Amino acid sequence: MRTLAADIMKAIEHDNLALPTLPEIALRIRQCENDPNLDIITLTRIIEHDPATSAQLLRIANSPLVRREVKVADLSKAISLLGMNYCARVAISLSTRQLFNSKNPSSEIRMREIWQHSLEVACHCYVLADKAKLVPEEAFLAGLLHKIGALPIIAMADKEDCYSLEELNTTIEKIHPMLGESILNHWQFPRSIADIPQNYCDQYRYMSSIDLCDLVTIAHNKICPEDKRLPWSDIAAIERMGWHASTVDEEFNLLAVKIELAYDIFEC
Repeated sequence: MRTLAADIMKAIEHDNLALPTLPEIALRIRQCENDPNLDIITLTRIIEHDPATSAQLLRIANSPLVRREVKVADLSKAISLLGMNYCARVAISLSTRQLFNSKNPSSEIRMREIWQHSLEVACHCYVLADKAKLVPEEAFLAGLLHKIGALPIIAMADKEDCYSLEELNTTIEKIHPMLGESILNHWQFPRSIADIPQNYCDQYRYMSSIDLCDLVTIAHNKICPEDKRLPWSDIAAIERMGWHASTVDEEFNLLAVKIELAYDIFEC
């Protein structure tokens, strides 16, 4: 009997599994972000080709999230105030929203659920990064992409109408980490992000200091349904965060306003 997981593995074996490609704006930013001659004018011209991302960056620049007192109405000014690295990372992150779409109504619902979950994780990571002394925009990107491996699974399920929703969900949980790493390697993301899909569910993972994967692990556990949530005492990343398992909920209560603000601003 055919299974979705078996069909995925067969496609991988024959090297014909279709992986998602980076949106054009993200690809163009990735191609020039290491260029020492990249300037605000060039980055503005790239980003302004995507009106939705441009509007989102202006929204961020005028939000309490970045504590700017002067209203910003021009994209180049927003990039100048927020910084080129920040805007490049956020633009890449937000552009991935367009990948989470399907022509199949039932798959579209699942895509939307995964996007909303990823966005919640990303917003938690964005705020946690400040506490952990990591880069917020990189943490946001890490959170958004941690489940990117679900996309080719849903795409394959769309091709044939022989897989149940239960089988789709089970296959996503089992295989998305491996596919996520493959996609992020294909997109040439650094190991600090590409390794996350395979590692964020490893609550015992050892590292000498906190990293982006730790933030995703903590954020993912925080927003999981209670019946699937692990005890905080079982998650090694909590200690690296400088928190105690007994006070994690209190720590999150202190961050709740910032997390909600981040979600309101980044939601698209």
